[in-house]
Amino acid sequence: MAKPCSVFISSTSEDLGNYRRAARDAVLATGLRPQMMEYFVATGGPPLAECLRRIAPCDLLIVLVGQRYGWVPPDQPDGDAKSITWLECEHAAGLKKDLLVFVPDKSVDWPAEHKESYRATVAVEEGNLSTGLIAEVMRNVAKLKDFQRWLEGRYTRRTFETPESLKTEIILALNKWLAAHPECQPVEGLAVPDDPRLYLEWLGEQTSTI
Repeated sequence: MAKPCSVFISSTSEDLGNYRRAARDAVLATGLRPQMMEYFVATGGPPLAECLRRIAPCDLLIVLVGQRYGWVPPDQPDGDAKSITWLECEHAAGLKKDLLVFVPDKSVDWPAEHKESYRATVAVEEGNLSTGLIAEVMRNVAKLKDFQRWLEGRYTRRTFETPESLKTEIILALNKWLAAHPECQPVEGLAVPDDPRLYLEWLGEQTSTI
């Protein structure tokens, strides 16, 4: 029996805001339901626990990987330093969820302020660069490469150049995924993201308990 299906959108946030909105619109255009941190950060729960809890009922993850590593939750087992995005992907993989991975094309001139190393640049300009920040930035740059290799070994990646091209790539990937998962039923009312009323009505249902 067909059922409505949800898609969890995982990525860093500040640097990929426009791309996250493009991903949301692509999910809605395909008739699926997006789940994003923007919808539930006000619940007051621990960010990591809340993110992982929201993944369980979703049917797949869309993962956007730019050049920021992102927030590293504390108190990880064995002193690990995985980003919240990496932890979300690992959790989904453990639950046998499908992951669709999207990365910038190598031709894209990625803004300097959206790179992990930019934090050190700002600190130098402001005169407050510390050895702790240097160590953290270097760790994050190395761990981002580790995360990218982890994804490469498990999942097919698609590339994008702009938010618009990302939206197109996601729609194509989701339609292919839907063809292989007839148990998922697109929601007709969510298929027109240009009409904000339908989206806002659905978003109100998702956030009514906040």
